Amino acid sequence: MSVFDVFHTGDGAFWLCKDFVGTKWFKPRPWPFPHPFPGIIQMTTPPSEKGGLHAALKYTGIPPSWLEKRPKLPSRNWLIFMSVVGSLTALYVDDRRKCKQIRNEYIEKVQHLAEVPVFHKDWTRKVTVYSCRYPEDHDHERSMKYFKKYVKPIFVAAAVDYDIINGNQYGALASKVADDIKKKRREIAGLEKSRDQLLHELQPQTGDRSPTARRRRELGGGAVIIGRHSLKEYMEGLRRGWSESMLKRDAEEEFANTLPDDVFDDPLASTVTEAPMEGLDSTSSSSSSSPLSPPVDVVRNRSPLFGQIRQPPVRRPTPASLDVPPAMMPLQAPIGLVPFTNHIGFKQVPYMIYDFFTERYRVLSGCQAAYAIVMENKRPMTHIDSMVTPNDLDFDRQSERYIKSSWNKLPKRTETAKTDYYKELKDKIKVARELAYGEREPTRAERSNPPMTEVELRGQRLKKELKWKDDLEGWEVLSGEVVWDDKFEGALEVFVAPTHSSQEEH
Repeated sequence: MSVFDVFHTGDGAFWLCKDFVGTKWFKPRPWPFPHPFPGIIQMTTPPSEKGGLHAALKYTGIPPSWLEKRPKLPSRNWLIFMSVVGSLTALYVDDRRKCKQIRNEYIEKVQHLAEVPVFHKDWTRKVTVYSCRYPEDHDHERSMKYFKKYVKPIFVAAAVDYDIINGNQYGALASKVADDIKKKRREIAGLEKSRDQLLHELQPQTGDRSPTARRRRELGGGAVIIGRHSLKEYMEGLRRGWSESMLKRDAEEEFANTLPDDVFDDPLASTVTEAPMEGLDSTSSSSSSSPLSPPVDVVRNRSPLFGQIRQPPVRRPTPASLDVPPAMMPLQAPIGLVPFTNHIGFKQVPYMIYDFFTERYRVLSGCQAAYAIVMENKRPMTHIDSMVTPNDLDFDRQSERYIKSSWNKLPKRTETAKTDYYKELKDKIKVARELAYGEREPTRAERSNPPMTEVELRGQRLKKELKWKDDLEGWEVLSGEVVWDDKFEGALEVFVAPTHSSQEEH
């Protein structure tokens, strides 16, 4: 046996010995035990000299193992973990720092506008923000939240007031815009009083509230459109408002009259016979003098207890000449376009992660759009491509690539939901009539949770049909292109980024 290598560790020397069997490790026993192999010299490493810091900290109560511990690199897994976490943290912190810098930069550009004094009877500038439900997004306030996070800070810094009109359902924004325009047309025609006029009749209001001043304030404000989907509904609302009849109508009642009643046909209704009509004239004369007949004064619109009975106002027919849509649309409030892309669904998770670490791009986009609106630099809206100005109808077209593919299946889903509903409706009507006619006693479950009556089922059916109709109409608007009418020519303007010369004027 011979020794060919020696290693030393912290707890003693080890000899690597080779014999006829193989290689073995032998650990020496402490002194004074005899050496396992006489003639082999034990080799040990001399103790390292300890510095003054060790001597100073030796009697402070710190464990000696801590003082003698030598620093070493973490394991491979810890190095990977710390590198990934550190890199992501650095990206997040740097991105949020740049977001703050961009926002503060634009706030400083518009802050001087908030320091301009305003007369106590004047109004500050006010814009109207239009947003609507994004396709396939159940959160109908997503666009409004985007405005409040990225655009609103600049408006607040510039002392620009705003109103928000948000469409909760598909097509709701277009209907709201159209109804507001029709109301203005009725006010101009003298068929209806404005809200300011009604308030002034109750109590005199301060400031100039004439239609001319109100019109001037609207043109001096602006319309802020959040996203391409909101632009589609806004333009559709403009087209309807200036092309359709301005008269009031009950759309819900008109739609209810178009619904067939074959689902609610009652087979027992045909068995009910009407009372005979013979002797109606003889009984009518006697009934007029019966104790249950109303007094003559009441019949003549006068009550002996309450005096004159107030009759509902008679609605005069509107002349056909006033209900003619104008040939050209009057000048509208300038439009401020704010880009907005919404990522929805599991397939777009990588885009969501990227947006989380690049928040500065959305902050910059919102600040630029808000800055253009605040500085009031505008140009006519164009619907064709040219070398000078782009086609404004192609605004934010790239955002449509990220709409979920299930959006195209909305009509099919609506038709399926309608078919399933009418299958269940027949059974519900049968149960409601059995209980109403007393054909059977209600079960224990029906006593604890009474089923809907036939009247309630009719109301539920009307609400569902209205919802399906509105969804399909909104789908047609949002799935198509941005509408353009010849009436819009010369009446629409858009805000653009100010040039250097326009900045010096402000």
